[in-house]
Amino acid sequence: MFVVKRNGVKEKFDKKKIAEAIYKAYRSVDNKKTKQQCLEYAKKITDEFREVEEVSIEKIQDSVELFLMENKDYEVAKAYIKYREKQRIDRENPWSDNDERQDLILQKYLLPNESKKEFLKRVSFKRPALQKILRHKEAIFAGRNLYAIGRNGNITGSNCYVTEDPQDNLESIYKVDYQIARTYSYGGGQGMNLSNIRPKGAKVNNSSNTTPGVMVFAEKYSHTTLNTQQDSRRGALMLVLNDNHPDIIDFITAKLDLEKINGANISVAISDDFMMAVEADRTWELKYETPYELIVKKVKAKDLLKLISYSAHTMGDPGIMFIDHMNDYHLMSEFEDVKFTATNPCGEQPLMPHGSCNLASVNLNAFVKNPFTDDVFFNWERFDHVVEEMIWSLDELLTMLGDRHALKQQREHVKKYREVGLGVMGLADLALSMGLPYGSSEFIVFIDTLMSRMINQAAKASALNAKELGVFPEYDYDKISKSKFYQTVIKPETDELIKKYGLRNSRLLSIAPTGSISNIFGVSGGVEPFFQINYTRRIISMFEEEKKITVWEKTPLAMAKAKNIDPEDLPEWTKITSQNISFEARANVQSTIQKYVDTAISSTFNLVNSASVEDVMNIYLTAWKKGLKGATVFRDRCAKIGILSGINENTEDLNPATPPKFEINEVWKNFVTGKVKEYETKVEIEDTVYKQKRYEIELCPLCKSVLIKKEGCMQCSNNDCDYEKCSI
Repeated sequence: MFVVKRNGVKEKFDKKKIAEAIYKAYRSVDNKKTKQQCLEYAKKITDEFREVEEVSIEKIQDSVELFLMENKDYEVAKAYIKYREKQRIDRENPWSDNDERQDLILQKYLLPNESKKEFLKRVSFKRPALQKILRHKEAIFAGRNLYAIGRNGNITGSNCYVTEDPQDNLESIYKVDYQIARTYSYGGGQGMNLSNIRPKGAKVNNSSNTTPGVMVFAEKYSHTTLNTQQDSRRGALMLVLNDNHPDIIDFITAKLDLEKINGANISVAISDDFMMAVEADRTWELKYETPYELIVKKVKAKDLLKLISYSAHTMGDPGIMFIDHMNDYHLMSEFEDVKFTATNPCGEQPLMPHGSCNLASVNLNAFVKNPFTDDVFFNWERFDHVVEEMIWSLDELLTMLGDRHALKQQREHVKKYREVGLGVMGLADLALSMGLPYGSSEFIVFIDTLMSRMINQAAKASALNAKELGVFPEYDYDKISKSKFYQTVIKPETDELIKKYGLRNSRLLSIAPTGSISNIFGVSGGVEPFFQINYTRRIISMFEEEKKITVWEKTPLAMAKAKNIDPEDLPEWTKITSQNISFEARANVQSTIQKYVDTAISSTFNLVNSASVEDVMNIYLTAWKKGLKGATVFRDRCAKIGILSGINENTEDLNPATPPKFEINEVWKNFVTGKVKEYETKVEIEDTVYKQKRYEIELCPLCKSVLIKKEGCMQCSNNDCDYEKCSI
């Protein structure tokens, strides 16, 4: 027998689903009927349909109502009728519980005069199961997909890309400039690594004699980003520089000046070797070789990390990415030609040249049943179904929108690797709904179980999809199964499916910030704690005095309502936010999740204004030790006030840091003349600007000690030597 759904789709009859609906109705009025009793009721109800080949879902639900009334379970029947009515309203007027702010955000994804119901139908592209998921706010695609599906024009469905890294020649540098501009025009962001470009002052074979260095071209790419308009926004850019590039100090301090590189996010690619040098308090080499010369600068690794920490403390930039962990811990780590040098602008996906993010997120709070009660539970079966459906849907979008990429190389890359990225949101809401304090040991245990289940369900879905549609062209089981990531997280039953059918996708999980889509759903973004659980809004009308009202996040407000208390009286554990959680607890959450995410996590350590530069350094060290793939910090009321500006009306920085000072020793060896020049450079920050004080090191012709300037003369630093050289 088949059940005919309202959309005409036929589904094999399963009385367990009817039993589950009856069980929920009994539970809703605190009737303690068992699941077995409800299964027996379902059998009685459906006996009348034994002789028919198909029956409508409406007919089955009518029979359930009639049975409950005849059984004199009037309160249960009433609850069931209310449930049916709510479902009908949700179908006809989906997302009716959204407030004005949520609907305003949604507007940027709607077609002209498009209703929410029409929107959900469009973006579910004739997949009834997907439309139900969207309608119930269980998951949703990222913004670019929501905008692109069913819309005409050159509009990409991918949020972001990584372009090829510019090489050390003008042809490549300007080729990349074109590629990012073209990608912006289709609506995508870009990321790149600048480390191939020779440093400032290096010799070149043209009329300039020396190069202006990395920062000039960084500024150029930033201007291209600002000047290439998209629909109601500008492009997004991530610029990355390796920790051993001689221009790294200029790069780290660039955004201390608000006039520089304000069209890009910047990140330093940090190696394991560098972090070990920091721990051991060793010297670190900044090195670059050209056909003309060898440039080596030596600095204490700890001084360099402190400079990064100072800049992040002051301005929120740069972020850091642990590049070795990015390359060592993913499904394709054993492929020799797969290497990451940069991420997309938000950092949730390290990508190969011309790779792209095709993203969606699962709302974890949607699977919590009987929230705020002792009977709370997580609906694992439904969660598995949604993960599977979203992996299939993301893959289908790769095909549907495969010709919507700006560059031929991007279109070819998508076919070759079929990268998707399913993430999560609503984690802070889940913590409240399930009574698990965010960051607590019991919370960590739960999310470890959840994320393990998610990656394995995603991999199974990709394998079953490969059975029907084929593997991604570069698939190689032997290499993938030998990766550290695969061996750490993939369970035996999942491995059997992959071994049998392969994988449809080279990448599976990716956790984006989910700014717009989590706001549309009314839940917390990504894996973050609540930024704040309430905020004050000023209301000014024409005829009344100014009023201030407190606006609460939806889940804390729902919790207070369920417990029949004032939101202000919620227990302290419910008020954990990014402003008051310890960075160790915050790192524990992210590292637990990162274990199961084959790409990366975009997330920010939000700090109180009183946090110190040393606190930032500790965050970086902790993040590295715990296996995170990157770390970004943003301190409340720092000099750069962004979207998350804190809850204080006064934005004055009450805790500015003292700029660090240190020295760099430089050696420039000319291969043509054989001459070697040595310099000592003092690094100082004045008025938020990095200023070099550079002195050429001369050696005493008598004893070879360093000459120093003293009282207008160059004198030998060796007290036993009498050599001096004066200008008169």
